[in-house]
Amino acid sequence: MDVLTPLMIAGGVALIVFGVRFLRRGLDRLFGTRLRYWIQRLTGNRLRAFLSGFGIALIAPSSTTLSFVCVQTLQAGHATSRQMLALMFGADIGMTVMVVLLAFRFEQYAPILMLVGVPFYYFTRVPRRRGLGQVVLSLGFIFMGVDTIKKTIEQSPPGESLIRLIEAAAAYPFMLMIISAVIAVSLQSSTATIAMLIALAVSDQIHLTTSQLIAIVSGANIGVAVTMLLIGYSHLESRRLAWGNLIVKAVVAMAVLAIMDTLAQALEGSGLAFAIQIAAAHTGFNVIVALIGVPLVGPIDWLTGRIAPANAVPESEPFGPRYISKAPADSVALAIGQSMREILRVAEIVREMFADLWRALETNDQKLNRAVGNRDDNVDLLDMLIKRFLTRLSVLDLDRDDAAEQMHQLRYLNELESIGDIIDKNLSQLVAKKIRNRIEFSKEGWQELCEFYGMVAENMLIAETAFGSRDRMLARTLLRHKERIDTLERDLRDRHFNRLRTGTAETHLSSAVHLDILTHVKRINSCVTHVGHAILQGTEDVSPA
Repeated sequence: MDVLTPLMIAGGVALIVFGVRFLRRGLDRLFGTRLRYWIQRLTGNRLRAFLSGFGIALIAPSSTTLSFVCVQTLQAGHATSRQMLALMFGADIGMTVMVVLLAFRFEQYAPILMLVGVPFYYFTRVPRRRGLGQVVLSLGFIFMGVDTIKKTIEQSPPGESLIRLIEAAAAYPFMLMIISAVIAVSLQSSTATIAMLIALAVSDQIHLTTSQLIAIVSGANIGVAVTMLLIGYSHLESRRLAWGNLIVKAVVAMAVLAIMDTLAQALEGSGLAFAIQIAAAHTGFNVIVALIGVPLVGPIDWLTGRIAPANAVPESEPFGPRYISKAPADSVALAIGQSMREILRVAEIVREMFADLWRALETNDQKLNRAVGNRDDNVDLLDMLIKRFLTRLSVLDLDRDDAAEQMHQLRYLNELESIGDIIDKNLSQLVAKKIRNRIEFSKEGWQELCEFYGMVAENMLIAETAFGSRDRMLARTLLRHKERIDTLERDLRDRHFNRLRTGTAETHLSSAVHLDILTHVKRINSCVTHVGHAILQGTEDVSPA
């Protein structure tokens, strides 16, 4: 074996890996933040999810790219594992277009794709056009990588060891399937695996029958499912998705092994060229997977729920982020979706802190009050990690919409951190003071405080919903509520002063705590209201309607 042969094959693999990564970035630039909204709308039912997966795979015929998109979509909370499973079955069929093109030797036109993609990518500043050019360039890189591998193997087969391994396994289709699956996991591409092994089969060094190549195709498809499992194993929903995809493909592969001779005779009797027979086997395998999988999405989801149960988080496990990752983000749109979900988690923690603090204020529960203060440390930790995650996205050449969404999230996160500090450093201290000095509010004073708390708590929920949906109507509602709460706060102070003049004993003893609570709860509402201003800023007048 020529010493350059493994280097040339490795170079072809490197081109494919680079093309896949470049393709993910191109799709992100082409669709931007709209990608997550489209996925949410398109996966409303299993048929639409299946068809949308087929369409997405036609645009991005890369199994690794689709695996990353599906996993990140689940981690961002834009769809359930059941919806993404149906999408993946459609995508599996759509991705077979790459092998079909290779069967017609389309890889020889890779330079034309490069010629078309370069002007869009390098000579335009419009993000969507640059994204289109990047997608076309990526496909050119992938085809060029596959062509490099095929030509290298045709001209100089990769040594006797691999050939002997395949020849030894030729009599055992199951072993051929395992070898093909391992190669697909190593290359992270079923297309490259099938192209490489077909090139080896048509060389003069080895002869494989149609039956054996069907086993290779089946193994390559299983390898892609294993790759998805490895990519998303750390996240529960994506792990269930990968298990569902792998189970169905494994069942179909076992069925194919049982009737492989019959399938091979049908393909050989079709009169199609050898390469086209392999493409037909690849497409047919995934069509069978879809025919079985799509109607059984529900039972498959139930089964994967038993394989990967939602176990409770052990108390000893350190607190940390659930949805953002330390790994570099390849898709801005989906990464922003992950950070949004993490920020909504922070918002929920802050709302629970506010509710528990009020319960501690009412019941004089010092233990609960201290627990509320401790939770602010969790808010501070998530605040730091989310900000670090969002600022890392800046290196990905954000377009205007992505940069605006990044700023929107940073602002809301900053407001949540400020609210957590107000609760911990101000309101919690007032609760401790009330408990320590055995202060009691007058009946009227406590009712007024509860009324004020209820309105601000409602505004916190409205702000959280407005942040997630970017709903301008909710944003205007927040601004209207701000005026009402400002007016109510002044009115409540006047009522308190009137009770002081009448000489109510509880009012005199609780006056300082009462007024300070009004002040700090109003500060919380001001932080909440900033979300409404941020949503409306630059699009319309932010004055209350």
